[in-house]
Amino acid sequence: MPVEQPTRRRAIAVLAATAASVAAGGALRAQPDQEWRGFAMGTEAHIVFCGGARQAVRAAVAAIVDEIERLERALSLFRPDSEIFRLNRSQFLPGPTGDMRRALGLALAMAQATDGLFDPTVQALWEAHVDWFATASHAGLPPADMIAAARARVDWRRIALAGDAIRLGQDQRITLNGLGQGYVTDRVADVLRMRGFSHVLVDLGEQRALGPRQDGGPWSIGRADASPFWLRDGALATSEGLGCVIGAAGAAHHLFDPRTGRSAATWRRIIVHHRSAAVADALSTALYAAAPHEIAPLIGRIGEGIAVWALGQDGRERHWTTGGPTGVRV
Repeated sequence: MPVEQPTRRRAIAVLAATAASVAAGGALRAQPDQEWRGFAMGTEAHIVFCGGARQAVRAAVAAIVDEIERLERALSLFRPDSEIFRLNRSQFLPGPTGDMRRALGLALAMAQATDGLFDPTVQALWEAHVDWFATASHAGLPPADMIAAARARVDWRRIALAGDAIRLGQDQRITLNGLGQGYVTDRVADVLRMRGFSHVLVDLGEQRALGPRQDGGPWSIGRADASPFWLRDGALATSEGLGCVIGAAGAAHHLFDPRTGRSAATWRRIIVHHRSAAVADALSTALYAAAPHEIAPLIGRIGEGIAVWALGQDGRERHWTTGGPTGVRV
């Protein structure tokens, strides 16, 4: 199977003004706001430090780069030295690291909570589509029998997760891309919090605010086609089919409905707010395959403090919350 690394066009972006910038590995200039740019989990990474001593920020950036590298060795789908790559190659991984177990454990918990709308074994559907379009790039969608064969390998309940090993079902392969960026975002936020930072915006594909800006104001997170979000705490995660299309003229995209094996078609975009970037990431992935009437019951199972914005194919945006305080407003 040809190896293809999906790209992800971001639907929301950081609009907060910053007075310093740095390329990956570059030098920070002493300014009120300091900014680091690099890469994490195959996407651009962007962290804004509001205040903070220059030396402390430098040390934090070094720790962040090390943390991202460590986590990619566990969770990257495309690095041959990663744990998930080795697991997919043989369907068995002895001695998984704590992060691999925690990330997969969260994936399985979200699969259970969403009745399988989030399913880490959908990698089979991605592979079927990539294989089909590699040989028939201008053809229509993969035929029904090809999708049925791929769907036979999609079942999160066949994954056996233990402390000393992970085992997949026969011919199964997994992806944690549906929550991996959020998981790394949370871990980076944890590193910064332990170092005493409380006014930082972490953007590793999903955005997480570690408190408000230093003056107490929220971070502005802009959308190209709607009013911005004002984020004081917690995370925003976005799923959008146009973020990774495959086939001629974008015949399919990477957000599959495990129930049909086809790219989900109800929504243009789903944005979720939750205190955890990993949970928000997984929810935005799952809800992209949900019908409108399914969203309220699904998020109700997760808990309070969740907000969802869903943009339909008709251009209408709908909104759901589970009650309780959230760290975001529009």
